[in-house]
Amino acid sequence: MADTQSKIKEIENILSPVAENENMELVDVQYLKEAGDWVLRIFIDKENGVNMDDCAQASRAFEASLDESDILKDSYVLEVSSPGIDRVLKTEKDFKRFAGSKIKVRTFNPINNQKNFLGEICSCNDGKVIINDVTKGEVEIEITEIKKANLEADI
Repeated sequence: MADTQSKIKEIENILSPVAENENMELVDVQYLKEAGDWVLRIFIDKENGVNMDDCAQASRAFEASLDESDILKDSYVLEVSSPGIDRVLKTEKDFKRFAGSKIKVRTFNPINNQKNFLGEICSCNDGKVIINDVTKGEVEIEITEIKKANLEADI
């Protein structure tokens, strides 16, 4: 798993500038084995959202950069898509952009005996996000303590 995580970091380092060149944001990268095949799943976004043409354009650009870098030795399936309504949040920039939005957070370690939080993003500064959790009220969480954070759709 740690090996896969370092591979994902390398892929992100290669593809982030490519996404920026395409006026897009690299939101998330997943590299996993499914049904015996390696799958590289890349989620992109831009100001007004992405469409199928954006995904196809990014896919071509990503494929060219990955081939040139020769980082992936095994054959793989490349999937490029929008992050969807339950978009993952990873960076301080992400949390600031979606301030006021509903979020679901899972932490590595308990904070006040709780690892799962659901609430609205109040603010984010200095590597810490403050959410108004539905059960605990205002909670401050270090971004480095966040195992997973996703926007929560109001359905």
